[in-house]
Amino acid sequence: MFGTFEKQSQELREKVHRDSDKIDETFKVGVEIEGCLLDKNGNPVDAEPLIKELEGSAGEIDYEYGRSQFEFKTLPVGMDNLEYLNIVFEQFIENLDKSLKRAYNGNEVIPVFLGGNPSPEIMKEGWITDKPRYNKLASWQKKLPDVEIDGNKFGAAHVATAIQGFHLHLQGKNPQNTATMFNHILNILPSAIVLGANSRLFAGRVYSLHEPRIHLYDQSEQQNSGFPAIPRYLEGIENYIDYILSREQNITKDYFTLEKERHDDARIRIGPDSYRVETRIMSVQPTSKSLMAMAEFFIGYLSRAIHEERELRPLSTLREERTASVQYGFSAKSHFNMTDIIRSQLDFARKGLYDLGINASFLNILDKRLENRTSPGEYVVRMWSEKFNGSVCETIYEIISDIWQKTKSTHYLIKLISEKS
Repeated sequence: MFGTFEKQSQELREKVHRDSDKIDETFKVGVEIEGCLLDKNGNPVDAEPLIKELEGSAGEIDYEYGRSQFEFKTLPVGMDNLEYLNIVFEQFIENLDKSLKRAYNGNEVIPVFLGGNPSPEIMKEGWITDKPRYNKLASWQKKLPDVEIDGNKFGAAHVATAIQGFHLHLQGKNPQNTATMFNHILNILPSAIVLGANSRLFAGRVYSLHEPRIHLYDQSEQQNSGFPAIPRYLEGIENYIDYILSREQNITKDYFTLEKERHDDARIRIGPDSYRVETRIMSVQPTSKSLMAMAEFFIGYLSRAIHEERELRPLSTLREERTASVQYGFSAKSHFNMTDIIRSQLDFARKGLYDLGINASFLNILDKRLENRTSPGEYVVRMWSEKFNGSVCETIYEIISDIWQKTKSTHYLIKLISEKS
């Protein structure tokens, strides 16, 4: 095994060296959206019929770790065509609505775009997808201690069946540009957690943390998840290769599998013809517009930060802010005022979008979240308080039905929040 890793490492270093003068002028972005399915009783539904129904449609549909989960991927698009992503999102939602009816013979099945699966049944046995990769991961995680939150314990192997994310794939212009982009992404991870949190309703109850999804995932994956454990900022892609090879090889047989199994908040993927950074910190958002808002935030900030060579903040500070953001959200305590940090980064992102010639059509959604100190997860908690009738399953059904209707109508939840505030 050592020989395999050593050989691949050398080949990758040689590739990085050959590509050092490469310049891809098109700054591209692709997106992964994860969702899950529940029925009218608030119970998980096997996603395989839906996945098979959607095969061959626009974008790429695939299985996920949980049987009730599905994943939708877009092809990369250039920044000059960013608004096209919103069209792709809305077309996917429309197609999803029709495909559900066909796949489940007219039975009511509701797609859920929350960072946490709200069903109390999801943490039970039988919901891990029967695929070799997932079986290996589950076999390893079953040896780990239970994860804990607010006095509840869950098996580590079950956590990933119940969390859904929203990932950006940001393609760099060359190896050095990609490493620089990775460094700057780390500087906005705490803000992204605060603004995008969407998992307080999880497995049948509301939890106290601002973003339970990350807290649980970090415990269930141990050293394979979390803020990248790099000792210092990357000077180049070679540093990232060293970092990957330094990690414990739990279920992997080669570098690329080890790279893929790194579930850090951000990770670098080296492809045959490209280098990209994948962000993995964000909960899936409930509407296409809120997905676009998060995409604009990252793209605008990175463009401006790289162009201006913005000073990077200490990694130790970012790690502290990440922990505080997961726990306390807008009330997180840091060396600096968290609200001021987020406001400054949003303004910086807006300038970056302007530099790219992109109209900031959706960033105001995050401005409103900051102004009202709220997030999609807080909206769901408010719904739970208003609608809970003593029956967990009935209340879950009412909440996910309400959100799905708003998703289909392309309204963003923050509008409702600001109207009620």
